[in-house]
Amino acid sequence: MTYLTLAVCAAFIPLGYYGILWLQRPAFEQEKNRNRKILRTAPEYLVMLLSESALIRLWWARGQSDFTDTTFLSLVIVLITMSVLCMTDYWETVVPNRILLGMLAAFVIVLGSGAARSLDGVVALLPGIVLGFLFTAIAFGASFLVSRGNIGAGDVKLSLVLGLMMTGEYVVGAIVYGCIASAVFSIVMLLFKKVNRKDQIPFVPFLYLGVIIRCWIG
Repeated sequence: MTYLTLAVCAAFIPLGYYGILWLQRPAFEQEKNRNRKILRTAPEYLVMLLSESALIRLWWARGQSDFTDTTFLSLVIVLITMSVLCMTDYWETVVPNRILLGMLAAFVIVLGSGAARSLDGVVALLPGIVLGFLFTAIAFGASFLVSRGNIGAGDVKLSLVLGLMMTGEYVVGAIVYGCIASAVFSIVMLLFKKVNRKDQIPFVPFLYLGVIIRCWIG
């Protein structure tokens, strides 16, 4: 049963990626992205490889999880949707609200099914959910105010959703690793004069990388 869980989740990563992007594609502003063929580029293949490897590591680290592991299922949803958002932000510098709403809806369904199996198990997750939300609300809320809007509102909303879904156990590391990756990349690009201080760099791909690193750690 545990290997079946892994196989199903592994299949859902590319299928979910394709389905979400297929629905989102008509809303893209750039014509080339509206006409883009899905899963045909090297960056997408790399994202799929990273997400699948993170899934396997996470499944193993959590004791070969099955469908009764609410946290594992929530993290699988995060891997699927963050794969999509990594590319939408890379292509169009946008974090679509309807994808965020879909993440929340899926999270509620996972929690509801978990509560139907074991209410005590879901109640035990609540402190971590609250901690994750508070951490991202404080960290990104303060950054948004200090930066005077240079941090996108979509990034803030995404961080709040991740705080809920990943709980404090996983989201703190994901945010920290993502910020470190973003800082290193920005410094390198500035040193080589590929960007200047006024240029905006999409943050979600680095946040995605932070999620992947945190899952690799287990």
